[in-house]
Amino acid sequence: MCKKRIALVSGIWLALILLAGMFPLNVFAAGNEDAQPGYYMSYKKYKAAVDPEGTKTITYNEITDQISALLEEGMKRYTGGAPKEGEDGYYKPFSNAYGFWYETSGFEKTVMGYISGSRVTEVELQFSTMRKSVSGEESAETIRSEVDTLVSMLREDANKLDELFGYNSSEGSGGGSSGLAWATFGAVFGIIVREGLEAILIVGAMIAYLVKTKNKRGMIFVYAGAVLALAASVIMAVILYSFASNAGNSIPQEITEGVTALLAVAVLIYVSNWMISKAESDNWTKYLSGKVSDSAEKGKVLALGFTSFLAVFREGAEVILFCQQYFTRADSMENGFLAVSGGIILGLAAVALIFILIRVFGIKIPLKPFFMATSILMAIMSIAFLGSGMWELFMDGGLADSIGGWVQQLAATIPALSWMSGNDMLAFFGIYPTWITLLPQLILLVVTVITFILAMKKKPAAKEEEQEE
Repeated sequence: MCKKRIALVSGIWLALILLAGMFPLNVFAAGNEDAQPGYYMSYKKYKAAVDPEGTKTITYNEITDQISALLEEGMKRYTGGAPKEGEDGYYKPFSNAYGFWYETSGFEKTVMGYISGSRVTEVELQFSTMRKSVSGEESAETIRSEVDTLVSMLREDANKLDELFGYNSSEGSGGGSSGLAWATFGAVFGIIVREGLEAILIVGAMIAYLVKTKNKRGMIFVYAGAVLALAASVIMAVILYSFASNAGNSIPQEITEGVTALLAVAVLIYVSNWMISKAESDNWTKYLSGKVSDSAEKGKVLALGFTSFLAVFREGAEVILFCQQYFTRADSMENGFLAVSGGIILGLAAVALIFILIRVFGIKIPLKPFFMATSILMAIMSIAFLGSGMWELFMDGGLADSIGGWVQQLAATIPALSWMSGNDMLAFFGIYPTWITLLPQLILLVVTVITFILAMKKKPAAKEEEQEE
């Protein structure tokens, strides 16, 4: 029954999300993307026009200039009475500024590596706030204020990045700076560790769980899930890169990450509930002694393998695309390729070390506390995946824009919680200052707490019944 229930829930989630994921593609459709005087609808068209041979260095201030020009075109259409939708509509320049420029130009990934992930969150929220004001047909003065705020944030980041890369120097690129190489190494290393930490916490906890319960046969499924996810990540990264290169936008990547994250939520909840049910040593003894059928046991182990696959796959393709972006700029600095490669190798080594520590110290924890800690970890990660999945679909994937109305209102920044956008730790756990992410998380948190309380109350009652018998 449990296996059927989790399969049904996962299937419903996946079907609904895939159906919903079709909408952003329409919202961010580039159309003909023909270059117009003073602005370009996408980075792809701009790069093809100014750098057809692929030899020119495009600075981040140039990217900001072009985003600003695109937004000015949107303002011109808005105040000029143009319709909202269509290739000549006023909304398209505002929507394309994010998916067709900020992300595909590599601006977002570079800011995340060289400045901070929380800064990316702040900028993305400002993009969302600007689009919300446009979609809500607010006054031109209000929209102008949001546009100016966004461009100011982009300009600030562009100045930092151009100075770091030496693009502001009259002598040309500052690629010879050893400081830039070290900054690149730190950026890549940080991305590998940050993006890999979520996956390794889950995989490491499950391996320690199987070792501690003397179910080493089940470890094959977990490792196989991780290895298959790595292979799938490479394939998906190639597909997404090809799509982004041809279509000029990054929306499919966000949809893929969002769907995977939300599917992982259902599986993590299932695994968490299963583990909490084994928190009593007696329960686990019965489980091993054959009170549960072999088919049910196999189903549980397969669930662990599927969890491992989703945890690794969710981050794998994104990390590969991140590293690809840094390799494209590596030739503009001294020892650039060494810095990127070194960051990848040492980052993976750090993730492997974390995995070893989880496994070594995990199996030393007494049985009952270990089950409790592992189930709580799975529950926390399910809440984190829910927040990040909703963010990737509704914010980065454009679903909030495509639906509009109250959904777009829920995707706007909560003023009283705006400070959250600058916190890297909160971002790691998928906590953002928007109702579109917080409400589902709060609901899941309440359900999880109630489930844990009921599970803990059920155990003493079961023990009393056994003693009476």
